[in-house]
Amino acid sequence: MATEIKAIPTLFGKEARRFRIMAEQEERKFDMLPKRDITQDPRYKAMRTILERSNIKF
Repeated sequence: MATEIKAIPTLFGKEARRFRIMAEQEERKFDMLPKRDITQDPRYKAMRTILERSNIKF
């Protein structure tokens, strides 16, 4: 039994330009964020502790 495939919505014209501008703005904002050292994150330290205690090699 075949199932119907839904069409993927596509943006044209003014909506497409607006979407593109918004996406580029968000990308620039992300690039401007300071880079963080993940090894200083408490969740990363907890993960390392769990892996060390379980004798999993990484």
